[in-house]
Amino acid sequence: MIRKIYVGGLPPPYGGVSVYLYRLSKTEKDSSFIDTNRVKKIWFLKQFFFQGNHYIFNSSNQIVYIYGLLLKVFTKNKYSLYIHNSRLIEEWRNYNYLAKLSFRNAERVFVVNKEVKIFLANRGIDTSRIIFKPAFLPPPLEDEKKILKTYPLALFNFINSHKPLLIANASKIVFYKGVDVYGLDICIELIGKLKKIYIDIGFIFALPDDSVEKDYQKKVKKIVKELNIEDNIFFLVDQKELWPLFKRTNIMLRPTYIDGYGASIEEAIFFGIPAIASDVCNRPKGTILFKNRDIDDLYTKTIDIIENYEKYINKIK
Repeated sequence: MIRKIYVGGLPPPYGGVSVYLYRLSKTEKDSSFIDTNRVKKIWFLKQFFFQGNHYIFNSSNQIVYIYGLLLKVFTKNKYSLYIHNSRLIEEWRNYNYLAKLSFRNAERVFVVNKEVKIFLANRGIDTSRIIFKPAFLPPPLEDEKKILKTYPLALFNFINSHKPLLIANASKIVFYKGVDVYGLDICIELIGKLKKIYIDIGFIFALPDDSVEKDYQKKVKKIVKELNIEDNIFFLVDQKELWPLFKRTNIMLRPTYIDGYGASIEEAIFFGIPAIASDVCNRPKGTILFKNRDIDDLYTKTIDIIENYEKYINKIK
């Protein structure tokens, strides 16, 4: 029997891929999981001594793609690739011949975005091997108490004293073509506008890794102060899972400049709160879309959700 081996980073750090693999490990008891955040490089060489495995690589690193190809050529093991974001499209021109060949020889290429599926098909990948597969799995609810203990007391005080309560997240601050990928800047601008109507509005921004782009973070906090919304913003930093907060907030924001799918949107909807996201890619069913980087459209859509909240909740149900 062929044994499945999932290869990718497990939390911490927390991100879309690592959370997906962690939840998958809870259900696929007969499969193995290799945490690339912690294994030594020698592990990859050891795999050439084993047979009868099917490796599923969860990565956008072209070196990993090539490694899968080498495993198949020299050991007859199988491999599949799982592409969790849309950046592959932009980065394709930098891929060398071996990386492209690895796509053509994979058993399956899983993608979270239909645009990536079309893109790959147009470049010679057999469409029968390209599978659209959103990377959302329901969280293990038994973890909730443990997760809640990781939150600071100040967060619970913030939740209890603000309404409506909005939430957004980013694994870390990332720029693409000079634009804040996760849209923290547009979130701050939105809260500044909304406070003029809802004085007690609250916004939680979860940022597990705040070690990068420190100057930008300082710039954002300066804007927060200028807009007089310091008491309306809570930055949740350090490595913490997010999903219990969806049960305690009102609206989830996903104003990403570029994206693959947005599993956190599906998670919010799973817990019964409306989610509004940029129209940059295919989104989960039930998502309210706004024009990418259009603050006026985001503002209008958010106001409509707040003012007609029961209608949106009933749509989710």
